[in-house]
This record gives sequence, structure tokens and C-alpha cells, in this order.
Amino acid sequence: MNKQSFLEKLNNVLFPHYSCPFCGRETKDGVVCKSCNHNKINANFCVKCGEHILDNEKICYICKDLERVFDSNYSCYEYNEETSGAIMALKYNDKKYLAKDFAKILFERFKTLDLHIDIVTSVPMSVEAQKKREYNHAAEIAKEFCKLADLKYEDLLAKIKSTPRQAELGRDERIKNLVGSFAIINKQIKKNKNILIIDDVFTTGSTMTACATELKKAKPNKVYCLTVTKTKNPEM
Repeated sequence: MNKQSFLEKLNNVLFPHYSCPFCGRETKDGVVCKSCNHNKINANFCVKCGEHILDNEKICYICKDLERVFDSNYSCYEYNEETSGAIMALKYNDKKYLAKDFAKILFERFKTLDLHIDIVTSVPMSVEAQKKREYNHAAEIAKEFCKLADLKYEDLLAKIKSTPRQAELGRDERIKNLVGSFAIINKQIKKNKNILIIDDVFTTGSTMTACATELKKAKPNKVYCLTVTKTKNPEM
């Protein structure tokens, strides 16, 4: 290592510079810059699906009429034109380093929640899909999150059926698409445990529903979901 490289590394350690994962702007006081922070889901969110709601009700009208299998979903930012680029970069452009930034975002959200979690897991990919991408983006985020939260990570589910991408389907098609797609691994150790499922995007909740449905077979105490972003329901 030459002198210049050493001084650059030393300077980065003493005076670290962080880039916003969503826009790339330099940020010194947090992971997400102030410009992108307006997409953050703060108060007034549905306690079931995490949808941002404008009034003081605890549950959105969709969840009032829909029985959720998972106990609650918590999302950090709205999924839109400003935030989607980074999500896509992690998933399809080999920007694996973004998993650490997303884990920090999740951890900041998690610290505001009164949750006791025994095991953290992630939404699995099919063997074929993961082989093509070379990593599971949700698992990478979840593992980095566990380092920050000092929690145990475990692959609890396997995706046993390859399916079309959820993003290409409508609400009803999404639900049908994932039926029978997941299988639980080692049911015994999950009984009476509180499980947290981590993923990048929450859209209709069909993926989390399919995962939670399978996990509930092991009779856990609670199944919670934590996602980096959430698409806004156009009807809200």
C-alpha cells in the first residue's frame, strides 16, 4: 500500500463520508439524505400492512376487509421513482453493497418498534433465480440487519417452485402465483417463537402472506414483516 492510499483510507476512517443509497448525494448525519427523507413513512401508518394513512385510524380500509396472515408489516420508505432505483440496483445490477445501507435503514425503524424477536429470516428465492443472481438480496439485507440488531438469522423457508416475477402481475394474480411456492425448513425450532421476515418491497402483501402462511404451520407466537419500502396503494 502506497502512502497516498494509506492516507486516503485513514481520512475515510477519521472523517467518513456517506452516500444516500437512493440518490447518491453525500450525507453526513444519516444513511438517507434530507432530500430523499420526505419519502419516509413516519406517523399515521396502518398497524397491519404499514400503509401510510392520513387520518388517525390504526388500520387502513383494505386491512379492515382483508384477513392478514402475518401479524404486522413495518415499512420504512415509500417505493416510488426516487427510491426504486436503488432497490433495482441491488436486485439486478449487482450492487450488493447496498444491502448494508438498507440494513441500517431497517435497524433505525426497528429501534422505534416494541418488538421481541427470536429469529430473523428473509423471503427466499428459487434455486434457479438465486443461481442466476448469485445471491439473495433479501437475505443479504437481513444478515446485515442481524449484525446491527444482534439477532439470530436463519433461512426458515425455501422456494420450491419457480414463478413469474410478482412485479409483472396484478393483485389477484400475485396471490395465485405464490400458492404452494414456499416450504418451511425444520418446523420444530420455530414453535412459540417470534419471527421477523425481511424483504425489500411490500406491495400487496401476497409474498409475505405466502411466507407467513407456511411459517404458521410451525405454530410460532408471532410473525412480523419488515421491509425497506412499500408501494403506495393507488386507492389510498
